Amino acid sequence: MLVSKTKIFVKWFGVILWACFPLAHANTPMADYFTDAWSTQDGLPHNSINAIAQTTDGYLWFATWEGVARYNGREFLFFERSSDTGMIDSGTRALVTDNDNGLWIAGARGGVTYRLNDEWQPQPVAQSMVNHVLKDKANNLWLAIEGLGVLYRPGATATGEDQKETWPLQNLSAYRLLEDSQERIWAATEKGLFQLNSQDKREQLSQHGLPNQHVNAVLETQDKRLLIATNKGAYALEGDHITLLHPSLKDEAISSLMEDNEGNLWLGTINKGVLRLNNAKIEALNTQLGLPNNRVISMLQDLEGSIWIGTNGGLMRLRKAPFTTFTKERGLIGNYVRSVIAVDEHSILAGSSEGLSLLGKGRVRNALGSSVATMSVLSFAKRQAGGVWVGTSLNGLMIWENNALTPYLNQISGLPSDEVRAILEDRLGNLWIGTTNGLVKQNQRGEKQIFKREQGLPDNYIMALTEDDQGHIWVGTGVGVAKLTEKGFDPIPIATQEGAGYAFGFWVEPDFVWIATDRGLIRYRQIDGHLSVIGRRAGLPIDKLFQVVHDGNHGLWLTSNRGIWRIDYQQAHAVADGRLINIAFEHFAEQDGMASAQANGGSNPAAVAMETGQLWFATAKGVSTIDGSGLSQKNAVQLPVVIESVIADGQHLSLQKNTVLPAGTNRITFDYAGLGYVLSSRIEYRTRLVGFENSWALRDKNTLAEYTNLPPGDYEFLVSARYPYSDWNNAIQTYNFRILPYFWQRLDAQMALGILFISLIISLLRWRLRRLRMSELHLTALVEQQTHALRQQSEDFKHQANEDDLTKLPNRRAFDKLLSKKFLKAKENNTPLALVIIDIDHFKHINDTYSHLIGDKAIQALSAQLKRLAGDTIHVARWGGEEFTLIVEGVENHSIAAYCDTVRQDIENIDYACVAAKLSLTVSMGVALVNQVDHYEDLLKLADQALYQAKDRGRNRVEIWQP
Repeated sequence: MLVSKTKIFVKWFGVILWACFPLAHANTPMADYFTDAWSTQDGLPHNSINAIAQTTDGYLWFATWEGVARYNGREFLFFERSSDTGMIDSGTRALVTDNDNGLWIAGARGGVTYRLNDEWQPQPVAQSMVNHVLKDKANNLWLAIEGLGVLYRPGATATGEDQKETWPLQNLSAYRLLEDSQERIWAATEKGLFQLNSQDKREQLSQHGLPNQHVNAVLETQDKRLLIATNKGAYALEGDHITLLHPSLKDEAISSLMEDNEGNLWLGTINKGVLRLNNAKIEALNTQLGLPNNRVISMLQDLEGSIWIGTNGGLMRLRKAPFTTFTKERGLIGNYVRSVIAVDEHSILAGSSEGLSLLGKGRVRNALGSSVATMSVLSFAKRQAGGVWVGTSLNGLMIWENNALTPYLNQISGLPSDEVRAILEDRLGNLWIGTTNGLVKQNQRGEKQIFKREQGLPDNYIMALTEDDQGHIWVGTGVGVAKLTEKGFDPIPIATQEGAGYAFGFWVEPDFVWIATDRGLIRYRQIDGHLSVIGRRAGLPIDKLFQVVHDGNHGLWLTSNRGIWRIDYQQAHAVADGRLINIAFEHFAEQDGMASAQANGGSNPAAVAMETGQLWFATAKGVSTIDGSGLSQKNAVQLPVVIESVIADGQHLSLQKNTVLPAGTNRITFDYAGLGYVLSSRIEYRTRLVGFENSWALRDKNTLAEYTNLPPGDYEFLVSARYPYSDWNNAIQTYNFRILPYFWQRLDAQMALGILFISLIISLLRWRLRRLRMSELHLTALVEQQTHALRQQSEDFKHQANEDDLTKLPNRRAFDKLLSKKFLKAKENNTPLALVIIDIDHFKHINDTYSHLIGDKAIQALSAQLKRLAGDTIHVARWGGEEFTLIVEGVENHSIAAYCDTVRQDIENIDYACVAAKLSLTVSMGVALVNQVDHYEDLLKLADQALYQAKDRGRNRVEIWQP
């Protein structure tokens, strides 16, 4: 089951300024992080996150009081007290990784275990709860133990002799251990800080004038400082000097420490959430801003740069979302933004329903200085004489220059309407003004000309203007597009493209004009006027597009009411040319950092691409921006991929060994995951089964690959992953296995049979030649006899291939073909269909009690009962062993349980005395429904899982698979 996540924005002014200090100028402001939160409602076993770790294979691990949770970006997998894990109690306090993909797990009742890949190695039990584990560079093990001190377990000696464990510290609670770059071992305890491998065994802080300190954590920073978290502040130890990290931290109870890859220090507190320190400035995050609980226990920065925070009330992640959004809370003048335009290479002008804002270099300010005048801005255009043309809703056309607005034209001075939605200053210096009541052209002498329907425009409501590479003026309206040439306005028949009418925006490149319409993205080819559309038929989920911009790299970005979409530029041309049927896309919305997925349109420009690669979009809640080049770099990260499980005919296989599977193995399923957490829902996969497939099979976002009816042989399963538009990772995960052949499939047996067959043929030919010499009539009879025998043999082979020999029911091969056919028919006709897998309960007991001969007769008796069900809508087959299958057509989903239970009761009530005295049969049934899956192989998997549930819940019952 996919884990749901609560999405919360950390707001610009919501960041508390600790002790009135100014906002930190960190590399990534906390306001730009996007947050996700998890609790027990989202799949965690417990809300107290005592420790967080990431193993080298990419998995994230969380220690709780109810066991350890492993996270793959989609779901949590629990490990708790059991003989398999070696954990003697589920309560876990410590998670420590090593460079070998190993994980140390320790906690309640002194339990310590080491997990290397998928193997668990329980360690000797300590005498009390273990708070932390340290494996030093010399392979010695140190345990921080509640109430008892620090336990030292030396590694192997040169002579191989075992050394006894000792207690460097006793009679106190130890919380954290650290080996620094100088190989000094430090212990954070309730009675201060101790260096365990020093000649000076005294507490260290008291020697610096800080006696009786309760130390919770210790950390060595990148610049080799030793940070100490206490119940009365956080301190830095450099050489013989110790200093308070920040004056505002005095007397604050600091519970945990972390340094991120940008050099920021993160401090977890006992009751005030998380503090972040950078350049002597402090930011804070607490429950008022979405933190699950103000008591912070653990923190980690993962391999993708996200910050994970474990609290007493759940888990939070701070990640760098692709988009950053500027709203009124960050100083924007008005949230409802209609238009954006680049002022220079670092700044943009944003027009909203309330005024103008200037954005650049992470800053937002009023574009009119200190003016508080409210004005509804609709459109922009660059002004050749300097400044920016500004189209408004009520005030006509104005000029923005030097942080001031100057009126230029309105309805009184010649505009047909004061509502200006599009502006263009062409290469000849003519000014074009698109209003809701016509188009105005003003030449350099100030002479005006008004164009409306009467002059050839499709409509008077002008929404978009552009100039192409040939100097033609393009006009987008609510009922079509026109191009102004030397002969006048030439209508562009965009209605031929799936009925397109609204033209919201243009993007021009040499030889082509792209039009964002209400029926998709339309491409106009200049050389011949050919039109083609990229819309729903090409795979886009939407068709109303407002703006199209090119990021200068390989992407076209499309805005809509339902988010922002990125498509590949080359693929767009391929679809428009007819060389490609479907186009891949990437979708961005609120979960990617946008405050609102509703991008605005109907006025221009509603999006702008900077030369730096930065893209800006006008939305219904602020201005959203993304670094297109940065997104490409992020997507180039090579994703770690893991194979999580391998199942052959319902049995889980070891992930660490080359597996040999018995002859007749029918189905093998691989479950895998790409361990990326920022965009985990968008990870794409491909697989290849070497020995069966010659090329990669694209799996899209599907994390399951299933193969059936594989012939005997050696196989290697490969899986690779990527983020959209990035390269496939090279860290390909593999799994090797062999399927053994039946005797008759072995090469030596086939050769022997071949020799025997050839010998038989030779003998037969000699015999026939002798008989020819005796009688032509007799030869004719023999030919007819052999012909009949060959026909019969062909029929026998056909029956053997599709019929079970014992029960005369269709066998597995015939069933697979029938299921595929019936599944597709049910999907196409939207009719009910159910797959039922039936298993005879305790069949081994029947064999052991009566004999295998009686067991075979029992199977025949049951098959005879099932045959009575067979007809046009009920199809019965023997699946193998004591398992049968039913394909049930036409029974509605709400009735299938009752139908199956009636079959089950009929089987239970049959008198089997004719087979054996006192013999009774019951069956367990697993059911899956066609509307629960998209592929018939998945229908088999779900029915199989439902059967296992029926067995686990007492057998002699019917279970319908539920997600």
